[in-house]
Amino acid sequence: MMRRFGRLILFVAAFSLVLSPAAWAAGKIGYFEMQRVLGESKWGKRSADDFKRQQDAIKADVEVKSKAFKTAKEEFDKKKDVMDDKAKAKKIKELTDMQVEGERLLNDANQKMTKLSQDLRGPLVDKIIEVVRKIGRDEKYDMIFERETAGLVHANEKDDVTKQIIDEVDKSGPKK
Repeated sequence: MMRRFGRLILFVAAFSLVLSPAAWAAGKIGYFEMQRVLGESKWGKRSADDFKRQQDAIKADVEVKSKAFKTAKEEFDKKKDVMDDKAKAKKIKELTDMQVEGERLLNDANQKMTKLSQDLRGPLVDKIIEVVRKIGRDEKYDMIFERETAGLVHANEKDDVTKQIIDEVDKSGPKK
């Protein structure tokens, strides 16, 4: 019910925009695809490669700890029936500590991945926005939308400035 109501409101708002004199008065309107710029620009490809390389290193650390825990657990499961209570309790404590350490390592790895993604993409996204604004000013666009966040379902390809943005981003590259 709420979903249908939300769509109705969106339709009415879009329909009102189309019928409004301000919308008809708007001149040059363009759009671009952020994901395409991120995926096809040299800077975006380099960032993705850096992310993948560092992600693989982080995953390798986590996998080493995970395998060590799995091996220790399997060893314990095989020997626990012949162990005395004191040895069993000691081994259970060791396994618990290993598990806690593994969970901490996994949490730290996730935080590192999030920060890494932000560090690599943040400057690129800032540059893309800067390029979009420059194109908008220089070429007298009234509006330039990002296709996905604007919810564009259809737009004329002549209004797509994505390739132009990719070219401009490639000219500037990351500042190191």
